[in-house]
Amino acid sequence: MLMRAFPRNVRGFSMIELMVALVLSLLVAGAVLALVLAIIKSNRLTLQATRLNQELRATLAVVAADVRRARSVDDPLSSAVLGANPIGAISTATAGCIIYAYDGAAGGRWHLMKLNGGRVRLQAFADRPTAGDCTSAAGEIIGSRQVEITSMTFSPTTTSNTPPLATDETVARQFTVTVTGRLIDNDPDLVATTRTMTSTVYVRSVGAGI
Repeated sequence: MLMRAFPRNVRGFSMIELMVALVLSLLVAGAVLALVLAIIKSNRLTLQATRLNQELRATLAVVAADVRRARSVDDPLSSAVLGANPIGAISTATAGCIIYAYDGAAGGRWHLMKLNGGRVRLQAFADRPTAGDCTSAAGEIIGSRQVEITSMTFSPTTTSNTPPLATDETVARQFTVTVTGRLIDNDPDLVATTRTMTSTVYVRSVGAGI
């Protein structure tokens, strides 16, 4: 049986053509891989940013809820008639720290909320704490340990400084609480992402607020 001979002008791909095709294939594959990795990273950043928002919102809610109870007493009518509230003074004299009190508080009627080492800490006292307690690392951590709080401020809104308050005290019913934080992560893009949350707190009863 005779085999049919191929025409002389029929030939396969040359080495150069194969190399060009290989390079083009690698370029396309590299571009697709880069796109997939970019999408994965973008999704991770979005998810982590959402997580950061949720963690900060939860931390701020706990802080605001406790501060909102400041100056609250068992019998506010008697305090109003007598013109004195034994736990009326609220201090925000130390940056990142607020000292306040309310009856029935767990661990002691006086509470101190502060920022220390990237953590929000709540500390309870039987007697009024001092400004020096604002710088200690004591207290229960509020919020996630995966989030670093970089800033926390308590800004009172002054309404009056009517006597018989001391000269360094003013009446404040409203406090603006602001927290700024970021995730603790090895990814520099995540660490660079920060969020700020703000909440307005109206205290329950009138008293002195610095």
